[in-house]
Amino acid sequence: MQERVPVTSTARSGAKWGVVAVAALAALLLARPLGGIGMLVVLAAVLGIGLLAVNTPELSRPATVKNPDPLPAAKPRPVLSVRDRWQRGIEHHNQVLGAYGSFELDPKMLLQYPALWDLSAPQVIAFHDSLETAGELRSDEFPGEAMAEKYVAAVNELRSTWAAADRFARSTGTGALSADDARDCRRALKLLNHAESAENAERATYLQQVLGTVDRLAERGVVPRPDRARASLQTKIRRAIEA
Repeated sequence: MQERVPVTSTARSGAKWGVVAVAALAALLLARPLGGIGMLVVLAAVLGIGLLAVNTPELSRPATVKNPDPLPAAKPRPVLSVRDRWQRGIEHHNQVLGAYGSFELDPKMLLQYPALWDLSAPQVIAFHDSLETAGELRSDEFPGEAMAEKYVAAVNELRSTWAAADRFARSTGTGALSADDARDCRRALKLLNHAESAENAERATYLQQVLGTVDRLAERGVVPRPDRARASLQTKIRRAIEA
């Protein structure tokens, strides 16, 4: 669409004055029979009307707006191949294993959220079932499209059940334990906090008590056998003794 050239206020004023001049000349010709005084009166009236017309602002006209350029069409997302989705499934699988492993590796997590191993909870059962299924379908090499699709679906299920189990464990804490088991967890957590601010032999003593409590909780089935947590505690005890 072609843009209109705007008319300046100076051009509009010039045109108005031209009209006034023509009107004044016509008035003079018509006023001759009235004599000199009549001609002056008519001329003054015409000039007054002309000044009023020139100084009266025109109504603003809406500016002509060019049509905006259309937005570029959204590019479709590339469709991942089965191999790419299988590779991404391995990454997601590793993320879940890492998150779950932090509960087993860190004694504090183990003691704060023992509900993650409450096999009477549907969320926990579903997670452990999907963890086993995804582990059985996992392979080091691309297994072909059919098996890869099954593995990707299993990992998607694993991520969903892990999110539900994690929420359940964090919201439950030690609330589902017996009074004795919950008390042991709280006591071991306090000992861990004391150990963080203690030094050398005192620190080693606190950690030894935590290790004994964790072992008793494992024997009673409150938490799984904490091999990784025990190894972490034993390393800290050894370093405290040697310091």
